[in-house]
Amino acid sequence: MVQIILIPYKKLITLHLQTMSSTRNLSKYLNRDISAKAIRQKFLEYFINENNHKFIKSSPVVPYCDPTVAFVNAGMNQFKGIFLGTQKPKYKRVSNSQKCVRVGGKHNDLRAVGSDGYHHTFFEMLGNWSFGDYFKADACKLAWDLLIDVYKLPKNKLYVTYFKGDSKLGVPEDLETKEIWKQLGISDDKILPFGSTDNFWEMGLTGPCGPCTEIHYDHLGTTNRAEFVNKGLHDLTEIWNIVFIEYNRLNNGKIVTLPHLHVDTGMGFERLTSILQGKISNYDTDNFSYLLKAIHKNCRNLPVYQGKFGENDWNNLDKSYRTLADHSRMVSVCLADGIIPEENQKLRRVLRKVFLLSETVFKKEGLLRELSNYVVENLGPVYPELEKNISKVHQIIDYEEEIYKSLQLAASKDWEILTKENPKLLEVDVIETPSFIAAYKQISSAPPAEITSKLAFKLYDTFGIDEEGIAKISSALDLKFNPQELTDELEKAKLRTRESIICSNNNMYFDLVNEGIPKTKDNYKYSYSQNEGKYLFEGIETKVLKIFKGKESVDQIKQDHYCTLVLDKTNFYSEAGGQVGDKGIIIFGPDSFEVTSVENLNGYILHKGFFKSSGNTLSKNTAGKIYLDDEFRLSCMRNHTSTHLLNAALKRIKGATCQKSSKVTDKYLNFDVAIFGDKLSIEETDAIEKMILDIVKKEKPVNISEVNSQQLLEFDDLTLIPGEIYPDNGIRIVEVKVDEFLSREPCCGTHVQNTMDIKDFCIVNVKSLGRSTTSITAVTGDRAEMARKYGMELSEEIDSLKMNINDNIDKPEMLEIIVSTIKKKLNFNMEDDSVIPLSVKLECIGKLELITKQINDAVKENLRDFIEIEMKNALDSKVKTTGSNQKYIIHYLRSSMMLEKVPLQKATKLCPDIPILVISYADNTVKARCCVPKNLKTDKFNAEIWMKQTVASVFNSRAAPPKGQDGTLVCNMKAKKVHVQEWDPLLRDSLDKAQKYIEENI
Repeated sequence: MVQIILIPYKKLITLHLQTMSSTRNLSKYLNRDISAKAIRQKFLEYFINENNHKFIKSSPVVPYCDPTVAFVNAGMNQFKGIFLGTQKPKYKRVSNSQKCVRVGGKHNDLRAVGSDGYHHTFFEMLGNWSFGDYFKADACKLAWDLLIDVYKLPKNKLYVTYFKGDSKLGVPEDLETKEIWKQLGISDDKILPFGSTDNFWEMGLTGPCGPCTEIHYDHLGTTNRAEFVNKGLHDLTEIWNIVFIEYNRLNNGKIVTLPHLHVDTGMGFERLTSILQGKISNYDTDNFSYLLKAIHKNCRNLPVYQGKFGENDWNNLDKSYRTLADHSRMVSVCLADGIIPEENQKLRRVLRKVFLLSETVFKKEGLLRELSNYVVENLGPVYPELEKNISKVHQIIDYEEEIYKSLQLAASKDWEILTKENPKLLEVDVIETPSFIAAYKQISSAPPAEITSKLAFKLYDTFGIDEEGIAKISSALDLKFNPQELTDELEKAKLRTRESIICSNNNMYFDLVNEGIPKTKDNYKYSYSQNEGKYLFEGIETKVLKIFKGKESVDQIKQDHYCTLVLDKTNFYSEAGGQVGDKGIIIFGPDSFEVTSVENLNGYILHKGFFKSSGNTLSKNTAGKIYLDDEFRLSCMRNHTSTHLLNAALKRIKGATCQKSSKVTDKYLNFDVAIFGDKLSIEETDAIEKMILDIVKKEKPVNISEVNSQQLLEFDDLTLIPGEIYPDNGIRIVEVKVDEFLSREPCCGTHVQNTMDIKDFCIVNVKSLGRSTTSITAVTGDRAEMARKYGMELSEEIDSLKMNINDNIDKPEMLEIIVSTIKKKLNFNMEDDSVIPLSVKLECIGKLELITKQINDAVKENLRDFIEIEMKNALDSKVKTTGSNQKYIIHYLRSSMMLEKVPLQKATKLCPDIPILVISYADNTVKARCCVPKNLKTDKFNAEIWMKQTVASVFNSRAAPPKGQDGTLVCNMKAKKVHVQEWDPLLRDSLDKAQKYIEENI
């Protein structure tokens, strides 16, 4: 529905466009003058009001449904499915202003930013599209009339180009477009032919493409300068590109015709603004002037921006102004659209470049955060997601700046040494690429004759050094480097990857394709219902189409053999989206097939397991009925829906977070999340658990809808995973809404139909996986209830132990065994039945620490008694006699296990008249001491010899007398760490040797 209300020019003009759930008010951008807002407004009104186009809001700059580009780099990206013919357009004609980022690939403007006045990492693309409606003639006329009649550009300053054809592509010269421009009144000398580089448009290595015609503007316009078009002059620039999408480039490089003809246009908003405002540099327009002023406002110690370029900008200050202004816009937009620096190294490099500029040129910490406020204030009314996500933008900028400072601190010492050795390195911004130091060190240690394609690829693949970084290394070491060789090597690597993917599955996959086996219909996996609160998973009829033993195709399989079945249809879920595949059984008359795992091989669902029979064989084309394991599936569904609730709850509690990965099994769910800020506290964990339990108790429906990639962009508050590629069609949106709480994200998994079906939710573990990532594990349903019950029992067991400590303080070994047993229960595995809530676990750990301290304190207080009691017991029972009837004692002091420090001299003093050797073991550390009465020492037997040749040799430790004492009378073995698993055999060996030695030598 379109409702247009026109009011006199001096008043507001309100344009209300309703597409699905989006409403757009354009009047707030209108102004009498030629401000950027008014220019954007006129463009949209021209196409929407006057030429029957529909408004489509800008897509995010992260391409969620396109693996071929790192960022959305043109307005056409969100319409790719239409161009390919996989989707039907909602409207035949649309128009918008699209946010774009170009920092890599074919369209890489990053290196030029700041050096000239018109290249940007982030820019807005004004566009109009025709999906199988108008084509070349109307597209050219619409563009020409807008520029001449609406924006009033002088004709004599405009040039147009067209595609002159390319025999390698097999695409002929576009004479039709040339003729159209002539009919619109443009003279022949201003209609210029160009080749594929300039006039054949492609959005990536593959995908929709076609010849294009461009409109260029001459800022001078004094003479005909046709010969300088496309020569990179700052005063003769392209402003509008009109692409005639007729072809599709396949993975093999071949170009084929698309089913329908489309028009895709893009006019650089910043360049258009500079023309209409009479500026040569985009930075002199109000798209940037507010930011340049803001930079100076926050850095008053520096001169104001003066718009100097090249040699005139001798200290690169104005270039730094421009770079900072440009990058501030790009970073703010990317972060607001959900791109995470941790997942996008190009964005992280831009961020670190901004931090470096802020530190070295503008001398201002936190400058980017402050500038993001100005960006949001300027662009927020046009792109509301900026205003909505400003706190998230700030949180991530703060986090990344802290990382930058810590990396800089760590690298500074190494870098200082390297720059002294090679002053050329002073020109390198090392913090942008922390691995630069390691890469440089490796090459400089044994410099090669040149940086070959193989070495360049290693630097790229192993160290993450891009072409620019490699060029800096080559320059610093005076090594030859050809960037084109790196590009060629990267292309070869992509080809090798594609081939390896094909080869890894070639036996099974190609067998299936070559035989014309249809892909498995698995939509039945979403077919289940409820009856009186019980989930019903109906079995379905199926037929065996293919049998594999290993990866070899066989016609039949015998009983008890492990094999793989390909069926015509299935209701089993195959592993995807972090959720494990189903288990179950296929009934073939009297026989059965036990399914242990399910995988998806390019649409063929592989059922792996064992054929059970009383003697029959299973053959192709056998019909059967397939039943999944109800309890297994329902447990997975509970855990998967809970994973979504956990993700949403984390965002409410912690703000800027990003899912890294998830695992959903029948026993538990595991969710790894990046948190950009303080670590998750136990109080926050409890709050998250309470929030989810509240949603479970409120019995809210879990709604699932299916959309395509265009409809996906129409949702607000949609949680998407950066780096995840969603399909063009059949995207399932899973949504739970409870008051202010909203969980809404695409997911191919299976889910419960109501939150009440989760029954219970309990977080059982949280651990840190590095600087930002936190791993959370939780259980649901009956397992969560059991975890709470078991946790209560364990807590009561610890309380009982605490109450009885004083009564058993004389039995430290027994207490130690009890404490150790309880600790093992706390160190559970997620597959165990005996998991307990995290809050209870931490509480139990705290109690055990107090109990251990209580035991240790009591032991310390009664240390003399412990040793005296044990040594007196030893004297009564362990004093032995040698062949010469000489008494001696060799004893392991068992009470030492409970002591932090064991003064062995207290034990040996109790036996001054006989040889004594005592060993202690505390905190995984063994010590020993021996004493020999003066009247018993001989050349063969004394304290030092006894210790060195027996106990010290077993434990491979040094033996020496205490300082100032006679080693023949008293000797200590230096403390030595011994793992508890090795302790018992070493102890027995040392005692045996000590006894044998004294028996033989006294």
